[in-house]
Amino acid sequence: MQSHVHRPSALRSRLSGRAGRRAFTLLELLLATAVGAIVLLVVNATFFGALRLHNATHERIGDDLAMQRALGIVRKDLAGIMLPANPQATTNNFSGQLSTETSSTNDLDNNSERISPDIYTNSGRIDGWTPFADVQMVSYYLTAAADGRPAKDLVRVLTRNLIPAAEPTTENQTLLTGVNAAGMSYFDGENWQDTWDSTTTLSLPTAIKFSVVLAPRAGATARNDPVPVELIVPVLLKTSTTLQQEAAAETALQ
Repeated sequence: MQSHVHRPSALRSRLSGRAGRRAFTLLELLLATAVGAIVLLVVNATFFGALRLHNATHERIGDDLAMQRALGIVRKDLAGIMLPANPQATTNNFSGQLSTETSSTNDLDNNSERISPDIYTNSGRIDGWTPFADVQMVSYYLTAAADGRPAKDLVRVLTRNLIPAAEPTTENQTLLTGVNAAGMSYFDGENWQDTWDSTTTLSLPTAIKFSVVLAPRAGATARNDPVPVELIVPVLLKTSTTLQQEAAAETALQ
């Protein structure tokens, strides 16, 4: 009967051979570390790039929604514009003249910039219960931003209860923030005018254009400066003077 005796030298060589087959060299460890670092850098750049794109997209959607809401209110005011009151009438306070030369007490403060005349409109309250039928006087202003930013706020000032026996109520509504410039122009049928005075023309413009320029975003380059957003609303109402002028023009063509 033979006994199996393992010699120490043979056992050590066998163990060292197994260990040598399982171990990594220093070069392999360095290569694995470098590859792992590159993979982490790629994942990091992809993740944070996607996160920045996500945040920028949500900010742009929020800005677009705010702009669409403001333009919707302006469109409603301009579409509901009323005929100018008779200058000789002293008892009708439901409507007034569309004039950039004069203004009412629909004022904010001395530091605010008025960008529209007093607009008498039947756009009604902006709520879910009385969407139409309320006659009100509306004016638009650019005022200093409430949060102290260099950009301005677009503010809608409206006066309700225009009946002489009632006490008028005035309300200020901030429609849009982060505005650089805004204004209105008036189409006379041939050209756009910066001013309008219905007391002298005895008519309304055929269309009114509202334009607004938003302040550029932080870090935006000159190439990415916002372009003006313009809203053109046709004025379908015609005064008796306008109707007489159109009738005379038709007669002259016949």
